[in-house]
Amino acid sequence: MIVHSTDEHVILPALGSIIEGYVMLVSKRHRSSVATLKAPQADQVQREIESVLALVQKQTPATRWVVFEHGTTLDCGLKACCVDHLHLHLLPVDMDLAADLATRLSCEARRIEAMHELRQVRESGADNYIYVRNPDGAHYVLTPPAYSSQFVRQVLAERSGKGDRWNWQHHPMEDDSVKTVRMFRDAGITPRGIYYAHAIEDLSTAEVKENIQQARATLARHCPQATLFSMYELLEKSLKEIDLPEDRLNAYLVETERRFIEASDLLIVDLSRPNWQYVGSLMEIVYAAEVGIPVVAIVGDSTIQGRRWLKAHVTRFVKTADEAFALAPSLLQKPAQAR
Repeated sequence: MIVHSTDEHVILPALGSIIEGYVMLVSKRHRSSVATLKAPQADQVQREIESVLALVQKQTPATRWVVFEHGTTLDCGLKACCVDHLHLHLLPVDMDLAADLATRLSCEARRIEAMHELRQVRESGADNYIYVRNPDGAHYVLTPPAYSSQFVRQVLAERSGKGDRWNWQHHPMEDDSVKTVRMFRDAGITPRGIYYAHAIEDLSTAEVKENIQQARATLARHCPQATLFSMYELLEKSLKEIDLPEDRLNAYLVETERRFIEASDLLIVDLSRPNWQYVGSLMEIVYAAEVGIPVVAIVGDSTIQGRRWLKAHVTRFVKTADEAFALAPSLLQKPAQAR
């Protein structure tokens, strides 16, 4: 789930979120590292990082942040970084990370004035480096002869009391990623999210997509600052590529659905089709109620709203999608505990 986007980069919650707020700035185009960029491109990366940190720290002034990159100067060949694509880690941690790494790796943490100076590492002949921006805004580069994959994550996990959970592949810690999304929404960086539940089974692809497009257009009229999520859109492509036994596929669908609902601020569910078995949508209502997400149900002329179980889980019943999305601004403004 993207929490911020620019022309060149996206910022998204890190898998293996050692601490709430841990995000990564990732290049939209394939680039190997900051050290392989020209100076104007590196300066742009730095400006975008500083801009995002300024917004987050405005919301939480006491929070201190570090930034790091496991970088490579190579376009191909052996690399210490485990993902061969430009990405920088941003974490709310108050520590002199550069000095800590220098001690552990027995090498110098050389002060640089700006990120574009990382180009000099490539020109010096070093294959790999670690870039650090300390909480005080000072930039450093380290070029140890060797270090293990995810080394900096190991250090930060140890400091955060999660020393055995540093490997994001084994410990994705998705609960913390959901909290990170909410943190960036509260900082005004990420738009509020509306999960749109609707009929899918036995409908053509064209019918489903038209329904989603109409919902998104209606949202744009009433609450243009919010984002609409549809599980159909989120999973349409991935389900064609996933090869799993039926039981594991079902578990994947349920878990994915729950995560996106947990990361949303409002559920709008369309129950207006007459004589329709809304099994999936009813489960989505349950998931939303479990985590305290308000639910607006579109029921048309149906009598379904009279069912006691449904009344116990739905915040508001309305007849039309226009009414539902017109309610969105007021429901999104309320604190979570008041919804």
